[in-house]
Amino acid sequence: MSSIQETLEILRCPICGCGLEFAVNILRCTNCNRTYRVREGIIDLLPEELVFGSDYKWMNFYDRSASSYFKLFHRIIPVFTFGAEGRASRRWVELLELKRGDTVLDVATGTGKNISYLINKVGSEGMIYGIDISLGMLVYAAKISRKRKNIVLIRANASHLPFRDNCFDAVLHVGGINTFEEKELAIKEMFRVAKSGAKIVVVDEGLNPKMRNTLRGRILLRSNALYASMPPIVEFKKLASEVRVEWGLIPNKLLPMWPYYLLVSRKP
Repeated sequence: MSSIQETLEILRCPICGCGLEFAVNILRCTNCNRTYRVREGIIDLLPEELVFGSDYKWMNFYDRSASSYFKLFHRIIPVFTFGAEGRASRRWVELLELKRGDTVLDVATGTGKNISYLINKVGSEGMIYGIDISLGMLVYAAKISRKRKNIVLIRANASHLPFRDNCFDAVLHVGGINTFEEKELAIKEMFRVAKSGAKIVVVDEGLNPKMRNTLRGRILLRSNALYASMPPIVEFKKLASEVRVEWGLIPNKLLPMWPYYLLVSRKP
């Protein structure tokens, strides 16, 4: 982890929005005096009152399935997609237009699958902040990033980001927004913490509408209800005038797998 002082400069209490100070294994809000634990290299900035509805449901799901999720996305999928999933992830990171030394936020970082791609862009001089609502998932992310001092992992709700305004050179989100309890608020938060001119890239499951009435499309929609999700274009256009939408499909050895939408925008 980076120096705690460097991290404290951009962290904020998720309840009142004020600054935090470091004590032994905890962070304390300088205003409301609420305390937050630091454990296993993870800063826990997720108070119970900020987890409800579908967020609570999915947090528990990912806490229970973190081990199998790690095996699936770090070992099985790279093989079964012939590396296509990795190539897609690298392209999503490319769209952020990162430079060495930049500071980037990975929203819903999960087991840290995209961290290596981000590191390749920002280098050892840059900083990567990964947030996720699931402590179980973050434990795996911590295992693969513990030797690096420029990665900070935080348990937090994407709809209540514990950061000051205008502090990230880019924001990436891959997988999750379809199920967020407060989807529009999460998008507002991504724009709030991004610097002016920063790229914001959001990717999640969704089948191209042009495919939905085809045989293959109907099979995919029956296999996963989330494939019927549509990108939150309206919410994005409230915050930025230029929003690009793409549809993609990652193949595997058997059938097309993980249809997705991609939203690319830039904070004004």
